[in-house]
Amino acid sequence: MLSNYCKQCGNRHEDQECAVNSTVIEWKYEGNVVTLYGSWSHFQVGYPMMKSKQPPYFLQAEINPPLPPGYHQYKFNVDGIWKHDPNADVIYNNFGTYNNWLEVVPRKLIQVDSSDDQEPNTDEDVQFRQNYKQDLMKVKVRTYLDWNEMFVMGSWDEWKQPIKLNRKFLGFAKKYINYAYLHLTPGSYQYKFLIAGQYVYDETLPTIDNNFQSKNNILHVNRKQLHYHPQNYDNVYFTQYQIQKKYERIHGLTMTGIGNEFYIFGGRGTGHNFKNDLHILNPRTKELRVVEDTKGPIPDPRAFHNAIKYGNKIIYYGGLNSDKVFDDYYVYNTTSKTWIQSKPKGQIPSPREKASLTLLSNYQSLIYFGGYYCSHDLEVQKTYNDIYCLDLTTMMWTHYDLDEHALKPPPRSAHSATQIKDKLYIFGGQSLPEGHYTPNFNDLWILDFSKEASWANLTPVMKGEPPSPRHGHLGSALGGHLFIYGGRGEHSNDILGDLYHFNPETLVWTKPKIHGTIPIPRCYCAADTMGSGNELWIIGGHKGNMIFNQQNQTHVYVMSFEERDDDDIFGSPKVVSRKPEFVMDIIKAITK
Repeated sequence: MLSNYCKQCGNRHEDQECAVNSTVIEWKYEGNVVTLYGSWSHFQVGYPMMKSKQPPYFLQAEINPPLPPGYHQYKFNVDGIWKHDPNADVIYNNFGTYNNWLEVVPRKLIQVDSSDDQEPNTDEDVQFRQNYKQDLMKVKVRTYLDWNEMFVMGSWDEWKQPIKLNRKFLGFAKKYINYAYLHLTPGSYQYKFLIAGQYVYDETLPTIDNNFQSKNNILHVNRKQLHYHPQNYDNVYFTQYQIQKKYERIHGLTMTGIGNEFYIFGGRGTGHNFKNDLHILNPRTKELRVVEDTKGPIPDPRAFHNAIKYGNKIIYYGGLNSDKVFDDYYVYNTTSKTWIQSKPKGQIPSPREKASLTLLSNYQSLIYFGGYYCSHDLEVQKTYNDIYCLDLTTMMWTHYDLDEHALKPPPRSAHSATQIKDKLYIFGGQSLPEGHYTPNFNDLWILDFSKEASWANLTPVMKGEPPSPRHGHLGSALGGHLFIYGGRGEHSNDILGDLYHFNPETLVWTKPKIHGTIPIPRCYCAADTMGSGNELWIIGGHKGNMIFNQQNQTHVYVMSFEERDDDDIFGSPKVVSRKPEFVMDIIKAITK
């Protein structure tokens, strides 16, 4: 017998009001200027909340277009302070605060009682069963809690049956992962791990308070998005904006997007003028301002360092200036404006410059590859092709030891390392100098973390015309595809401004047609994405003897796949409907 399903939408959501048409969210508390942000726009688009036209005159925001089926998180900005509604459903975001969440379900989504083992007897029951099977989603539950034999139990079957976890050793991270695959219908599920007869939760995963003065882990399973508009990569548009504040000509800097702002740090100006100031670029107003009144030890001036976004924090590692090559590690908390210097332990990489650092969020690890070292007396020069892994849960470095006969890329520096799903794409870079000539690469390698971090050389099998050999270029993932822009060739004045697209599915290189205001060729510029992740913001760079900006003006460029209207995202507070170009996973935690 089928039971406990909503007569309005056909879904089961006990103790919750049906949210099938939930497009209005209320704020019932004090506040003058209240703005709603949500995971449906990656917390980038604000919805101004207005007083309702009928009593009791709460502040409301109508979400338009209506939210797609699934689970969505949201939070309120009240007079500049991030708050959640304490009387609505909440989820712990692992940053010391909570988000609210709501469920949107389609009218024809049917779920059956998992305890029902009787055969269907009516046409209605048969239809329920068919829809139930179609809606099953394959979900991976994983944890790095280290125990030889572990089980997981959850609300998907009312905590009845423990499921044994598979155990796998990750050689590159020197730690074990325990995991299991489940087939679940769209919904919200709580779960815990069973270790030696004790129930435990993983504090590094999203959690929710339970009724036993403890916490459960929680996961949301979204309904499949069956219809979407595939992106056309044949045309690329560049839009130029002038920054409202003059910014010194600089290269070797980093730009990191968090929330609705970019954080720009470090870089090298003219001569040996290395920087350690932190700027914020507002994409809406194009204003650039210095971050003042920060707390904690500020990193030494540097360029060619690495910057990684991690929640509401930015991890800075390495770099160099005219005095030394760094191997230090700093974290900047964008919420508290605090610098923290950490000292990871373990097998620490040797000091080097122009190596790549990539965050593997699924493994809570950083991957460090390649790099170049030159002694002060120029007697010792070396490039690397080794792999180091920093476990962010233990702050331990480990060196990934490959067999000496294993396939791997030649040593290199100033390459690009771009993560797409569980693969790291390494393109280009340079080898050791040979007199006035430095050999460059245009090969493409992948480091596959789904296969024990094994290397594969795509160069012999890729199709189309690849980019010419280069280093100091940008490598970015947009919509699950790889884009290579700019860089420097094998000669010092060979500065490039071309753009290439690589399709990871077809292994084909193409050269998109470029429209708009095309940037001057450059190398060692900074870039990051924001919003939907289909726009790349670019600033700074180097062109031979000229360091950007140009004509004593500072410009930022936005690379997109359609002609850009500045009001779409950052020009005004209005909410704009944008086509869902890719299936996006729900944001697990707001990083405010």
